[in-house]
Amino acid sequence: MQNVAPKLFSRWLVTALFAIFAAVAVAEPVTVERDSVLRAEPRTDAGVAGNLAKGATGDAVARQGAWVQVKSGTVTGWLYSFNVRFGVAGVGSSGGGGAGSALGRVFGPRQQVNVTATIGIRGLEEEDLKQAHFDGGQMRQLDGFAVSSEQAAAHAGNAGLSASQVEYLGQPAQGTAGGSNP
Repeated sequence: MQNVAPKLFSRWLVTALFAIFAAVAVAEPVTVERDSVLRAEPRTDAGVAGNLAKGATGDAVARQGAWVQVKSGTVTGWLYSFNVRFGVAGVGSSGGGGAGSALGRVFGPRQQVNVTATIGIRGLEEEDLKQAHFDGGQMRQLDGFAVSSEQAAAHAGNAGLSASQVEYLGQPAQGTAGGSNP
């Protein structure tokens, strides 16, 4: 029983220091890459919280999937993470090399983002998939965009499009270009 007080104090001290460092380091500096609408929630149909012009700076304070919550001046809102550049010079940064602060690298959101871009859309990483959750509202919204085959055919016809039958390719004969087995 004599060693209980020092152990409790040590645990309290470690917890308090961790909380202080985490609170200081959560925000990661960002620069807005294109004019962007800040949303009140991380959804495309959420209300507008504000607008940020290309070149505006702020801090990324949270992430949810492909969304990042940015605080810039007096406005805070959500925008797509591919609209911002992370780890730039500014508050909490170490000079613009993209490294960010030492505490930010330890406790804050990930600094280095490996990007897979296809037509401006970033790929998902393991961390994003682990944080994913089912959203029935988003599924209902998606279902609202569905049309019947008849509606699709009518729309295509109005645009001057028509259906074409394309036959499946058969198996290439042995010995022809691309048909030989290694």
